[in-house]
Amino acid sequence: MLSNHYREISTPLLPDDLHTLLCLRAPGQVLGLVLVDQSRILNGNHSQLAATWLTADEKLQLERYTFEKRRNEWFLGRICAKQSTIELLARLGLKPISPQEITIAVGTSGRPYLKLPEIKGLERIPDISISHSHGKVIGLAGNCHCGIDIQLLTDTLFKVRDRFCSGPERALLTETTEDELAQLGMLWVAKEAIRKSLEHTRPAGFLTMRLSEVRREGNYRLLDFHLDDHHAGDGIYTTVVHIDDRFCLGVCTIPGAQGDA
Repeated sequence: MLSNHYREISTPLLPDDLHTLLCLRAPGQVLGLVLVDQSRILNGNHSQLAATWLTADEKLQLERYTFEKRRNEWFLGRICAKQSTIELLARLGLKPISPQEITIAVGTSGRPYLKLPEIKGLERIPDISISHSHGKVIGLAGNCHCGIDIQLLTDTLFKVRDRFCSGPERALLTETTEDELAQLGMLWVAKEAIRKSLEHTRPAGFLTMRLSEVRREGNYRLLDFHLDDHHAGDGIYTTVVHIDDRFCLGVCTIPGAQGDA
């Protein structure tokens, strides 16, 4: 059902070559990635969408939300994560499953994770990540550790700048062609995406992530980071960042060996 909607709600924020770039960066990496716009997919259609996309328990959970904004974010987050998982399984050449066969649970850290039926040929349960901002909701599924973040560029980033941006990082970012607000947005979504991708094994504070290089690849920025903790080793953590229509999107994917370090 969402596939029909998806053709209508696709936006420049999620261009076709983004998935290709992410997978080319790591051979063997397979991803599903879905973005929806709340204003286009939710038109009093909750009941029909819920019947298609949610399990019985998830429907009950949806009804417990009384605050409409949080209810819609939770609902569309589940739809995006499930559709991303379905796309991932298709790219792996595995037998398709329905959305009702997919359960999205939440761990103690608040991070969502998948519960799937037994699927022949599936070597590991895919990792998922969900993000939302001002009506945009995005879901990512991967056969690797992954994290995604989307953020509308607002002046709030200036107010919290010192919580996530150091002086040397600011100096590196000023060498780019983006304005200061976009620079802060790039750094924010990049660090959020890394934090989410590492939640499986260790917490990572924003100020423990040190931006070391900003590179351009086509229409995207690649931000490289080192982590200041004894578990991180000497690895470089890279986030692919894209800006369009004053929204900033960051995606981080980490191979299992590096993410489990």
